[in-house]
Amino acid sequence: MAGRVQVHPEAVRAAAKFAGDIQTRLQSMADNARTAVSPGAAGWGDDDFGSNFADGAKGFSTSSETMATGTENLAKSFEKLHSGLTDSADKLQNTEHGNTETFA
Repeated sequence: MAGRVQVHPEAVRAAAKFAGDIQTRLQSMADNARTAVSPGAAGWGDDDFGSNFADGAKGFSTSSETMATGTENLAKSFEKLHSGLTDSADKLQNTEHGNTETFA
């Protein structure tokens, strides 16, 4: 026979808050990365070397956008985790209240 299962909505809410905090930090990192590389050619010049550095097949522009997009996607995953945990905590709490009223 299976053991007893206990779930504490307040602990689930704490995990949701933690996931939300991570989402906020990741989104901030993606935004800051995009801002940091937005000056364009000023950072590396508009000569052939600068153009190759920035716009080559594996250039800085493409690589930095890929990294920012990946970080943003990770932030979206943590946003979904936050939302799912919050919804779960609400449902657990409502179920507990409903069961308490049924047996009271």
